Amino acid sequence: MNYNINIATNKSTGMFPLAQLTAAKRQLKILLSLLPEGSTAYIAGGAPRDWHHGWGCRDVDIFYHTSDDTEAINKLSDNNLSSNYGYNGYGQGEIISVHERKINQGSLRFRKIQYVRTIIDPMLVIKTFPLSLSQIWMDTSGQIKCSNSYRVGYNQRTIIQVNNSQYIYPYLEKILPRFTNYGFYPYDNSKPTDPIEE
Repeated sequence: MNYNINIATNKSTGMFPLAQLTAAKRQLKILLSLLPEGSTAYIAGGAPRDWHHGWGCRDVDIFYHTSDDTEAINKLSDNNLSSNYGYNGYGQGEIISVHERKINQGSLRFRKIQYVRTIIDPMLVIKTFPLSLSQIWMDTSGQIKCSNSYRVGYNQRTIIQVNNSQYIYPYLEKILPRFTNYGFYPYDNSKPTDPIEE
């Protein structure tokens, strides 16, 4: 089941998350306008999670699926698009390519947009992210939604490992400094873990 999310605008950052959301929604619509009919795309993970918590995002990840993205990627380049650096072996191999583009103006200034092309419907990828705090997304309407795992983790201030589809510890190391009031609940806590991972 999906749940609607309202972003926090009552924090010290004020309306900045809403301004970033609006700018990111525009970028999402631009990408879809360049892709063939029937393509799908969502902003997922870190950006909508940060907006929900009342923070400005550090980057925007757009997960999309299309029959052919070559022309769209070229149109988006405006000399700011990095070469494809790929994601071989990501998850269960659902990612074809990742391109990155720096935004030089507006509410997303100094941020990057990552265009993550998926083999399958991006929603299937998003809903199988291994950490609960990543199972959050936004469509072109600007409505943010989340999975039940995200909702439970948010309400209990816990980062839940919901599956073991990929090695999560480098990612945990990256996000934990922003979530110091959250605990971590591993996928299988019955087995001894490697002290380095702990």
